Formats: sequence, C-alpha cells, structure tokens
Amino acid sequence: MLPNLVDEAADRAEHRLRDQTVIWLTTVSPDGQPQTSLVGYAWHDTTFVILSRPGAPKVRNLRANPKVALHLDLDGDAENHSVLTIEGIAALSFAPPGESAPLSASETSAYVEKHLESMRWAGVTPEETFADFSAVIRVTPVRARSY
Repeated sequence: MLPNLVDEAADRAEHRLRDQTVIWLTTVSPDGQPQTSLVGYAWHDTTFVILSRPGAPKVRNLRANPKVALHLDLDGDAENHSVLTIEGIAALSFAPPGESAPLSASETSAYVEKHLESMRWAGVTPEETFADFSAVIRVTPVRARSY
C-alpha cells in the first residue's frame, strides 16, 4: 500500500505497479542537480527493489542523499489517476566483489518474475543479471500522489 492513496487512486496505483516493468527514478547529485534514470524494479511488499551497477551515478548520488522520487509514464488510456509520483527514502546494499546482488529469496523471485522476459530478450540469465547489477536500491515510499 502506498502512503496517502485510498480507494480508486490506491487500486489504480497498485495495478500499474504490478503491470509496469520500468519506473523513472530521480536522485540528486552531490552538487544539487536532479538526475532521472529509467530503471527496472520489483514492487515487493511495501518496497521498491531496484538493481544497479555499483559504480552508476545514481548510486553515487544516493550515498550523498537518500531522498528520491519515482514516477511512471503517463497512462494516456486512463481518465483518472493517469499520473503517479512517489517520494521515498532509498537504502543501498552491495554484494561483495564477485557475488550476486544481496536479495532475499522473495525479492529474487519477484524480480525474476517481473523481468525474466527482458533478460531472455537481452540474452542474459538471472544469475548474470544479479552479478552485473550487484547493488540493490530499496526505496521505502513516504508519500504518493495520483491525479
């Protein structure tokens, strides 16, 4: 459940988060410049699980400032609640060198279920993906808006 959303807005948001495979993540660089990146995610319980390469600028940004914003592309087919924005706090975790992303079994399952088709299209296995994208960004929502 996302904070601040109820009834139709909450239902629509949950539906979109289950169906979409990518979301826009906005972090802030150490000099204050917002940076937005398109990222794959899994909506797991009440947390967004995002994988990244450890050296990515978004990871550097999160080390300095854990506040983030997430948003989905506009849903042009919806009359109401076509925009969803989420503000949150990110926590980073890293795998030791040569190991896979530090995910729980249920996070791994949720991520593979959502992204297996994309991994196959890219010609990589889940194991290769988790080894390459070995930094985990977990975003806990603190506020959501839908309009």
